[in-house]
Amino acid sequence: MKKFFAVLSMLMMFSFSVMADDLSDVKTYTQKVIDDAIVKIFNKDLKTTAERIPPFRKVLNANLDFDFISNFVLGVYARDLKPAQKDNFIKEFEELNVYTFAKKFALYSDQKIQVGDVKPGKKEGQYFVSSKVISNNPGDKDYVVDWRIVKVGDTYKVIDVIIEGVSMAMSYKNEYAPILKAGSDEGKSPVEYLTNKIQDKVVKLKLSDDV
Repeated sequence: MKKFFAVLSMLMMFSFSVMADDLSDVKTYTQKVIDDAIVKIFNKDLKTTAERIPPFRKVLNANLDFDFISNFVLGVYARDLKPAQKDNFIKEFEELNVYTFAKKFALYSDQKIQVGDVKPGKKEGQYFVSSKVISNNPGDKDYVVDWRIVKVGDTYKVIDVIIEGVSMAMSYKNEYAPILKAGSDEGKSPVEYLTNKIQDKVVKLKLSDDV
């Protein structure tokens, strides 16, 4: 019996050690993603939005799990998609997020993002990382940004960003649900209908000067 408890204790200690290592790795990964994104969007050698977007796109495409997020956002409409339809949606959805996030990160010119605690999620391999956007201007409010991270093989990916309690993924899901239904009601492919709407929005963002 004593031997059993000794082995059990060793296994538990090993398990806690592995979890601690995982949490540390997740925190390091999240900080790197944030730092890389800010460096790319604020590179002083890049004078225009057109110059800043390509390197910023690389950071997002490398770190956001767009396949996972797309499946969540589309819900039941993702089930019967042909590969070409899904690829086209993800392509436009990626582009929308590149310009949307570029605009958000552009607001951080006088702020820094400090990564805080990491907590394991309910599902194995998922984590929640807290961070705080801290302003250098006295009187400005700090606000909380949480990152939902998933382990993919030997690396990690971002599957949601939650700003002051508002989930990016859930916001997209709620926004797109009536559009998908409208496409279905009109007898069109719901996802292709939504993809065209996103494409129109991306075109407007690219023409906008406020990114």
